[in-house]
Amino acid sequence: MPPEGVPAPTTLSQQWMIGIERMRDDPGPRLPYTNRMIEDLAAMPKAQVVFLGVPQNDIQFNVWQGPKLRLDPWLHGEGNCMNVSYTLFQSGQRQALFGLVIAPLPAGVEPDSACVDRAASAFYQALVVQGL
Repeated sequence: MPPEGVPAPTTLSQQWMIGIERMRDDPGPRLPYTNRMIEDLAAMPKAQVVFLGVPQNDIQFNVWQGPKLRLDPWLHGEGNCMNVSYTLFQSGQRQALFGLVIAPLPAGVEPDSACVDRAASAFYQALVVQGL
């Protein structure tokens, strides 16, 4: 938390590599919601994003020397908009495993695309709040 009168940060503190696994319950082979999550997060400042479903991207993720996160999203997990598990790596070593639940909207049915957009924004903001 910043000192009183100092605005809270709105972006990550440094460049992060975010590797995204295939979103559970995303219809293949096109993976529209996994791709949408990748696009949403790639548009955020200081975030480099790769899909971890192809070998060359796995290599890119594994050789990244800076801080990185492995993201495992689940569309409509346990009745929520989305459940997200993410693993934090520093200096190539796993440091911590976190979870984030994006609750369903109380007003009713939310389009899957809107849920993904909301989840990507909430996930990024959670990282900023954690001081990453």
